[in-house]
Amino acid sequence: MQGWVKIHRKFLDWGWYNNSEAVHLFIHLLLKANHKEKNWKDLKIKKGSFVTSLKSLNFETGISNQRIRTILTRLENTNEIIVKSTNKFRVITIVKYKDYQVKEEVITNNQQSNNKQLTTTKNEKNDIYRIFSHLSITNDHFLKLQEEYSKQQIDEILDAIENYKGNKNYKSLYLTAKNWLKKLPNQEEDKLTKQAKRLGYVK
Repeated sequence: MQGWVKIHRKFLDWGWYNNSEAVHLFIHLLLKANHKEKNWKDLKIKKGSFVTSLKSLNFETGISNQRIRTILTRLENTNEIIVKSTNKFRVITIVKYKDYQVKEEVITNNQQSNNKQLTTTKNEKNDIYRIFSHLSITNDHFLKLQEEYSKQQIDEILDAIENYKGNKNYKSLYLTAKNWLKKLPNQEEDKLTKQAKRLGYVK
């Protein structure tokens, strides 16, 4: 079963709110009502309506048949529902069904947006090595820099970029750090020495 219902806080002021069985049954009716028009046998059951019976309502809610009859009558008298009965079934219509609806596409879009934001935030949190102001550097880019430079050198350069007043003009922290690192002195170590340092064999 798809679709949404919403209940405003003013529901607390509803005339039958202090009757727990009435609240239970009315919410059940809201949840059972069609969220779009459907065909049932040779009948068209409109949005906000559904086909049921006392037996079904009793089974689904646990409320006795007599109490269901009484509550349905009261809900009709206060214009909450409309009931059309036959000897086999009842068609119940929620009078103000639209008042209990939230546009599903809005909910879906919000959920997708929130899920995307949460996923992006989670991924970014796991993937980012360093971030400040509008600049950030990923773990992958940090590892690329480590192929040529030590962690200490990289961190010192990142600190320098962060403290540099003109960093707002930079668009890529990785490329900026790479360019700054190239200017460091004594970068003539052979690749084997660099590899040994990276693996911890050489300090």
